[in-house]
Amino acid sequence: MSVSSSEIEVLGTPGTDDTRASLVGASLRKADMSGAMMRWANLSGADLSEANLRKADISGAVLTGADLHLAVCIRADLRWANLIEANLGSANLTRADMTGSILTCADLRKANLTRAKLGKADLATPPPAEDADSTADAADAKVTDLSEAMLTRAEMTGANLSYSLLARANLTRTVLTEANLTHARLAGIVASRAILNGADLSGADLTGANLTGANLAGANLKGANLTSADISGANLAGADLTGAILTNAIARGAKLAKANMRDVQLSPADLSGADLTGADLTDANVSGANLSKATLIRANLAGVNLLGADLTGADLSQASLFGEPPLLETLGGAKEIETGRPAVIRTPGDEPRAAIAAPAPVKTDDKADPKGAPAPTPVKPAAQAPAADAAKEPVKDPVVKEPPASVPGSDPLAPAKQPGKPS
Repeated sequence: MSVSSSEIEVLGTPGTDDTRASLVGASLRKADMSGAMMRWANLSGADLSEANLRKADISGAVLTGADLHLAVCIRADLRWANLIEANLGSANLTRADMTGSILTCADLRKANLTRAKLGKADLATPPPAEDADSTADAADAKVTDLSEAMLTRAEMTGANLSYSLLARANLTRTVLTEANLTHARLAGIVASRAILNGADLSGADLTGANLTGANLAGANLKGANLTSADISGANLAGADLTGAILTNAIARGAKLAKANMRDVQLSPADLSGADLTGADLTDANVSGANLSKATLIRANLAGVNLLGADLTGADLSQASLFGEPPLLETLGGAKEIETGRPAVIRTPGDEPRAAIAAPAPVKTDDKADPKGAPAPTPVKPAAQAPAADAAKEPVKDPVVKEPPASVPGSDPLAPAKQPGKPS
């Protein structure tokens, strides 16, 4: 279907109301539709490439398979619009409102979405079938493609980007709070100072990503690939990094307090000056990693491979290499972590051994036998009580310099006084 120039001029008149208009397959290439009112219009398969849709109201419109390549949609209203498989490559969507819009398998390569609103938008890619051949079907599989897209300062709270492609996209200062990025392909993205707290990045590919200063507090990064990623100064407090790969990652000054880092691969990685207070690094591989000046207070390092790791100036107070730090039960019944306990670092395979008591000092006197043993002292039942009290006294010196307090003035090495005999 084609539209005449007069019809295009009417559509481009500011304030023109084309609510629920049907323009299926219409040819509107390079049309001036700035300020047009096209709420709930049906534009499926329409050609809107290079069209001027500045401040146009297309909210709720159906644009499935539409071509908006190089279209100008600055400040356009696309709330709740259906853009499934639409072509938005290199389109200018600066400050466009796309809240709740559906962009499944849409092409947004090199699109400009600076300060765009994409809260709760659906940009997900359907997950691959369990029986699909990853090599044979990869070329034919449809994907939401945001490669090299400009998403600086975009608002994407709660957006769904699972399995989508965002390679080398610019997400600087982008808000992705509680967004779904499971298994998303984010290799080479620039997300400096992005807000990703509570986001789900489990299984995501973040190879070579720039996340410096990003807020990832409480984020789910379970099984994520952060090889050669830069998370210096990032906030990952309470984040779940179980099984994540951080080989050659840079995490200088990163905040990882109370993070779950079980089975994480940090060999080698730069965590110099990082805060790992209370972090759980059980069975992590930290061999060859740089942990100089890192804070590992109360960290759980059970089963950690520290071979060749640099711990120069690191704070390991109250850290545990054999499980959780011990708890002390107070008089009120509350349990507290033991304080003042130095960290004990043992080599792998070294089992804890029972403490060996120091040998008690041996007393010597003039009446010792040839073998060095002191002469037996006969004691009758009447003299048992003082002797028992003396035995309870801790021995502080090999030679008793003062008589026991229980028998004032007596010699502890002299034979006990016999009843009825003069001294």
